[in-house]
Amino acid sequence: MNVLGNRNTFGFVLLWSFLSFVSCNSRKQACWDLDNIVWDELVSHPIHAISDLSHAFSFYADGRFGLQYLNGQKYLSNWGNLYDLDFENVNLLILLDCENGSSYTIQDIRKITDFVSNGGGVVILGNQFRQAQNELAKCFGASFATESTNQLLTVDCGLSEDVISQGNVTHINFENPEYWTPIVKTMDGNAVLAISKYGKGSVVVGNRSLAGSNPDGSDSINYKIWKPLLHLVSSGKSINEKASFAVKEWDDLGNTVSKFGLTVNYSDYLLPYADAMINLTVRCMPVIEKRMGVSLSKGMGSTIMLLASGGGGFSAGNVIALAVWWGGFPEREEPMIEFITHESVHSWVLPYAEIWNEPIATYVGDLVMADMGYEEESAKLITACIERARLIDPTFSLYDINGKSVKDGVPELPSDKVNDLHWGKSFWIFEQLRKENPDFLADYFRAKREYAIEGEIQNYDENNTVAVLSIAMKRDLFPWFRSIGFDVDRNAAEIKFD
Repeated sequence: MNVLGNRNTFGFVLLWSFLSFVSCNSRKQACWDLDNIVWDELVSHPIHAISDLSHAFSFYADGRFGLQYLNGQKYLSNWGNLYDLDFENVNLLILLDCENGSSYTIQDIRKITDFVSNGGGVVILGNQFRQAQNELAKCFGASFATESTNQLLTVDCGLSEDVISQGNVTHINFENPEYWTPIVKTMDGNAVLAISKYGKGSVVVGNRSLAGSNPDGSDSINYKIWKPLLHLVSSGKSINEKASFAVKEWDDLGNTVSKFGLTVNYSDYLLPYADAMINLTVRCMPVIEKRMGVSLSKGMGSTIMLLASGGGGFSAGNVIALAVWWGGFPEREEPMIEFITHESVHSWVLPYAEIWNEPIATYVGDLVMADMGYEEESAKLITACIERARLIDPTFSLYDINGKSVKDGVPELPSDKVNDLHWGKSFWIFEQLRKENPDFLADYFRAKREYAIEGEIQNYDENNTVAVLSIAMKRDLFPWFRSIGFDVDRNAAEIKFD
């Protein structure tokens, strides 16, 4: 039976009973003696690591942790059911986060504890706000307690004394402190990163803020601590470094449903939300198609992947990934309508992305939201986006679409204003065209599908974009676009029109 720990009281009782069983029958937990560790020798120990994305998706977890702290080692990110994984040739499991809406199941916890007992290493990162991570940490006698703003210090165990935290840290309490060796402590002596032996393996419990989180992997903080520590926690299990190991990929998340031409993939953890997501997506698709004026590009957007997240998704052409709690879904559906449309449009416009790729995807989403009964919310969002840009450029003629000054004496925009200008000016342009032709988007994308043919043009730049818009609007738009800061030339466009 698949019981999610946060779904209801019954689920909590079952999970708590299992945690109590694990705690009472733990496999000889013991303390590490770090004073006698030869760190330079330890880092030669090979690692095969898996990072879990199935309980909490983030762009950072999709490979960035490995690039930052396990460079030179083998590292894969798992998208599907954690308890289905084959850990035979794996010696490190990284659990960066767990959404409370997709808590670890009893099967997961059994899999994790067995993995550690047999020599594997597990890293559990969290804070006092992550209930699911806290419940898992309790299996090993640790828990995230209260927040602290104290300066951090490393324990004197041969590791770096320079510790960086991306925000406040949380004290870690231990059921049996004698089993744990602190790696990082606050000035007042509270552990915020610690290691313990468990059976043949080891567990590290620590604050999420002590490791990187940027999607571009630009913040390799505490590298001098993490690199040797990861080698230590995985040292209880030997692996065949020449052999491979596997994770669950996009098309093997645990569940697959085909409906109205769409294939939807999702893990067992998202079963409670799948039907609502599928039904709303199916409702959105014909409305999006009417707004776009054309069907999805061939082979694009046919697969939907559900993500355990409320914070974002992506389009990879044929695969559209959607965060199941975006905008308060399933209690609220209007933000999810915009979101589903946004990610779908990224696939719809291919093979050539738009010069205003992010704004136009959201703009179509706002129109689809109105088409599906949320006219007032749609109008507010469009107006607010335009007004943010109007505060920067009242006439929409001082800057180009990327925020570069196009007139003498006009200062360059601060970096934190560029995005507001890019989005708001794009929305304003769309609204001007829609006033003239309420169906301009459908006419535009029909013209783009006909004239912007892959292989027949070099790229889909501003010149070609204005040419296609001119075809759609049945008049030459180059003079108008030049008047609002676009450096465009009808003669430079590869796409010609009468």
